[in-house]
Amino acid sequence: MRIEIMNLAPEAEAEKGPMIAFRGTSGQAWARWCGADIPQVGALVDVEFDVPDEVSQWTIADGPAIMTSDFPGSPVRIKGVVASVADNSVVALQVDTDIVLVEFAGTMNSVQSHQTAKPRLGDCIEFTTHRLDLYPYSV
Repeated sequence: MRIEIMNLAPEAEAEKGPMIAFRGTSGQAWARWCGADIPQVGALVDVEFDVPDEVSQWTIADGPAIMTSDFPGSPVRIKGVVASVADNSVVALQVDTDIVLVEFAGTMNSVQSHQTAKPRLGDCIEFTTHRLDLYPYSV
């Protein structure tokens, strides 16, 4: 997905990348930059999103795709449509024009008790994650 870099918040720990505020077609959020070269504010960058933690709670949702958070380190709210479901609890979630791979915890706890253990193909779901990583790539 192509994003615009809005702001940088340098990380104190050398082994971690900086937090980047970005804007894309599905909203504005903060994420950890995992590239070797730190982009400039205002740059347009192609990135792959990674949700590094298992998702254990989700809900069926309506409305447009969303990827949003308020400040560095705040939870990231993600909403999209389930494009595929693998046997290993990995779900491909379409967020606007991008696919985000999400691993669901083995013992899923849906916010809505009538739901199955993991989302189904075509479901529009929403969840929050404590961390989102960005990996740049060239097209």
